[in-house]
Amino acid sequence: MEQRKVLFQWMQRWELNTYLYGPKDDLKHRLLWREVYSPEEEGQLHTLIVESEKRGLRFVYSLSPGQDIVFSSSCDLSLLKRKLRQVSKLGCQAFAILFDDIDHSLCQADSQAFSSFAHAQVSVANEIYRFLGEPPVFLFCPTEYCGSLCSPSVSKSPYLMTVGEDLLPNISIIWTGEIKKKALAMHTSGGVLQSQKNILEKVSEGGDGEEREKKLHNNQFQQGPGQPRSPGGVLCVEKAPLSESQIRLLVGLHYLPHEHGPSAQRLLQDLTWLKEHCHLVSANDKKGPPQKAEEWRGRAAGFLGVCEEIAALHSSVVSGVSKAVLYDLYPYVWDLRNTALVAKAFICWLGCGTTTGAELLGVESEPWVFKGGVSGELQMLLPIGSNSELFSHPPPLFPTSRLYNIRPYHNKDKAELYCMVRQLQQGAQGSPDSSPAHPDLIGDRCLGPCLALCPEYSMVLEDELGVCGCVLGVVDVRSFAKRCQTCWMPAMRDKYPPRTGHANSQEVLQQMEEDQGEYPDSLLYHFPSQLRLDALPDLVDISVTRCLLTALLTALKANGSHGVFCEMQPTDRMRLDFLTKLGFLEIIRGEARHREGVVLGRLL
Repeated sequence: MEQRKVLFQWMQRWELNTYLYGPKDDLKHRLLWREVYSPEEEGQLHTLIVESEKRGLRFVYSLSPGQDIVFSSSCDLSLLKRKLRQVSKLGCQAFAILFDDIDHSLCQADSQAFSSFAHAQVSVANEIYRFLGEPPVFLFCPTEYCGSLCSPSVSKSPYLMTVGEDLLPNISIIWTGEIKKKALAMHTSGGVLQSQKNILEKVSEGGDGEEREKKLHNNQFQQGPGQPRSPGGVLCVEKAPLSESQIRLLVGLHYLPHEHGPSAQRLLQDLTWLKEHCHLVSANDKKGPPQKAEEWRGRAAGFLGVCEEIAALHSSVVSGVSKAVLYDLYPYVWDLRNTALVAKAFICWLGCGTTTGAELLGVESEPWVFKGGVSGELQMLLPIGSNSELFSHPPPLFPTSRLYNIRPYHNKDKAELYCMVRQLQQGAQGSPDSSPAHPDLIGDRCLGPCLALCPEYSMVLEDELGVCGCVLGVVDVRSFAKRCQTCWMPAMRDKYPPRTGHANSQEVLQQMEEDQGEYPDSLLYHFPSQLRLDALPDLVDISVTRCLLTALLTALKANGSHGVFCEMQPTDRMRLDFLTKLGFLEIIRGEARHREGVVLGRLL
């Protein structure tokens, strides 16, 4: 109810004049239409009617009895009159009776009393209209309320013919026409009224009416985000409001159940095009014209920009709206932010030119595997999209406005990543760094081989403070192990020679040698790829770690991997639980490369 009062302020600002009350969360509007409102519910409804009138809005109360009403029943008709009489006494002077989205068939009693379904509806509507004293506004929503529902057509529909002939002339008919497709929905009616006013101004005052309309529209949003909102502002709440562009983005991304707004359409079209034309920036494509590669990069920049706007929108929703609005919007905006993080990382990775295109389009799955809305359609376009457990998780209990980004690894990240794993090692051991003379030791062992030999499968997670996580991958463990023996280990022996006299460095070097041990063929046959995941323990939103892992799995899948595994200690319960929830299963225990280790794997 409080949100509806805020809506009335918006509607007044937009110069709308009518509010139709028919919410699905009021069970007594449709499912329990026969029941009268309790005293408490009467009070809420009366307050709403008064509040709408204060804002210059006509409050239209609608009722939807069509699911189970017996049109010929005097009892049902009496209950219908009782309900509307109760609402009339609360101050309501405008009504609507809705027969949309119901079955066309009549029960046996109604079939004997009425010549057609339309005749039954019209008879009840006319009687209710007269009972209410022929109010100035009385709306009738037909079952055939748009062209696609008319049989055989709008002009030849027997149903509409009966409604047109028998419905009392002062009853208005609700119709869904072409204007619905052209709306950013709330502004449509107000825009029509405003346009009419502007035309009058142009005639009486001269000048460019279109330009005046633009100025008038822009003035609605001229206050900055740090200023308090006046009554009827963008978001009448105690915190800084969303900007006009953010509201347009929000509406465009959550437009209609089966129709996307402009921003969502552009996002999906760009991702589809960038996938299909990624060969233009592939390192293997030496013959392609440079202008085509530039076209790809330009379109990629636009796609990445929208993904960044989605991340900023998520941050603004958390920090800039009231709690009531936040908890309504947050699950949707958070989910889309996470999917956009993965999609953005995927496009950045494609832009590095390392894709082979082996599994770029992914596999087709049944529709119920995917979520609804633009988030689900983005998921469908990713190579790893059919793995629903990677994308379907509840939002965190405590929302955070912190901005996160996932991107491919750059050489400049090495020092920060080495510092991060050194910090994690110290935290695990509960002691300061024991090898100050060799600050790279831990990084060289944990991250070095992957960063040096296959950096194209390394992803970095960062927030406003810097790097806070990474995931490293190896697409083919067998060939990687051979390269480690021939390239990486000789470099490490040169870097940490025995003559330095640091026992700790020699111990770590020995551990590096052991790390190059072989995995059984039975494991690598099903799970040819490997990963390592690290993130700082003070990460506020743990869901971004899932996005980080999903981004790597997307890259591995795109280049042909059909399975991935990771090895860890059985005492690392937090990481084991995290991976298990993402579909990883225990494959080996006690027979891993490190005898005490546990190997988890999952198919892609």
